[in-house]
Amino acid sequence: MRLQGGDMLNHKLIRILASTGFCSALICSTQVQAEDLMAIWKVAEKNDTKYLSAYHKLRADQEIINLSRADLLPTISFQYEHKETSQTINESDNAVFYGSSADYPTDRYGLTLTQSIFDYSRWQRYDQSKISASRAEVEYKLSKQQLLLRLSESYFLVLERSDQLQAIEAEKKAMLKHFEVSEKKHKTGLVRTVDLQDASARYLNALSKEIELQSRLTDSRYALRESLGSMPGNLARLRSDVKLEMPVPSDPEEWVRLAAKNNPELQALNLSLNEADKEIKALRGGHYPTLDLLLTHGNEAKEGSPFGGTSDIDTTEVTVQLNVPLYSGGKTSAKVRQAIEKRNSVLEDRNDKQRMVERSTHDAYHRISEAIVQIGALEKSLQAQESRLKSKSAGYRSGQNSLVEVLDVEQDFSDARQALIKARYDYVLNVLRLKFAVGALQEEDLSAINNWLTNDQS
Repeated sequence: MRLQGGDMLNHKLIRILASTGFCSALICSTQVQAEDLMAIWKVAEKNDTKYLSAYHKLRADQEIINLSRADLLPTISFQYEHKETSQTINESDNAVFYGSSADYPTDRYGLTLTQSIFDYSRWQRYDQSKISASRAEVEYKLSKQQLLLRLSESYFLVLERSDQLQAIEAEKKAMLKHFEVSEKKHKTGLVRTVDLQDASARYLNALSKEIELQSRLTDSRYALRESLGSMPGNLARLRSDVKLEMPVPSDPEEWVRLAAKNNPELQALNLSLNEADKEIKALRGGHYPTLDLLLTHGNEAKEGSPFGGTSDIDTTEVTVQLNVPLYSGGKTSAKVRQAIEKRNSVLEDRNDKQRMVERSTHDAYHRISEAIVQIGALEKSLQAQESRLKSKSAGYRSGQNSLVEVLDVEQDFSDARQALIKARYDYVLNVLRLKFAVGALQEEDLSAINNWLTNDQS
């Protein structure tokens, strides 16, 4: 039997791709020493732009205390003025001065001290500034935990896709081998055309998945580059003998309570809520009187005038100034109402974030449990599929099983291997995500995960 034109084209394509090595592994590093998670972290800590931006924002936000405190402290100003005057007396009741003129300088200087004695709004804003600074510190700590998690997710995504690519390459090689054997047998009439077509389709399908994974692996390496500032080299890989443990405490509701108390995103929103409360009080202070103390000392010196003589006069004044707001067109009340609505908006944001944190905490906890069960089941399944594959392959060589049966088992074996890879990385990442949800993700956690890695690239 002859193959159709499209089938012949597929077979030529298969032979070309196989001979050119187009689908070889993407990552072929010449580095001997692999970079592990802690080495990557040290680089990211100095180069991640989001983390560096958060640091500068913290430094800027900390100045708000100094700014608000300045409104409570005295202000001192110095003024100096020099004036040149030209005067002519055109008419005067005193004949002595009639028609006289003079050019003379005048020097004035003054020192003014202003001290707020009572201003309710300023004190509320000073209290608010302390809350704002605390929120800035929490947000900076959050940015560090976000970097720890983001870096880990990017790191392990590179490893997962690399492992998945190896699994697909193994599947592709197996499918190519089956295709080449079936092609030879088809020429002698020992394999049906439909079986040969099935082997061809499965190989091309594996090839398609490999190309897609290569693209995704490249993208994940660029995602890791965003935190590092340069492309990562050879990465230490996840060991296969990682000890799987359930989180402690074992009650997921206890983790939810910890998240509600310690999650940095919730802490930041709670502080934003306190800021909003202080803002309302500060604006209501617009209805209250203010009391200020002014102390001024000045000197004026004139060197002559048309009336004759010079003068040098010192003046000192102490003023207590009371300002009682009576009516501002409703502006103060409108600002208070606006601030109340903004505060209510922050409250709803906080409530929404709390629900999201509870859900993500539950999800991370249960995904750890699911991953442990899946890993155990998939390891047994992989062993069973491997034995089954050997049996079907032997049966195919003896004529007891068809090529399609062998290809089905080969596909099942590859699927089980890929599922096991995903479950193993799901376990690692959800351990970190659970820590992040409760605000406890630290460098020590990355160091512990780092012990699960190996430089063995086989």
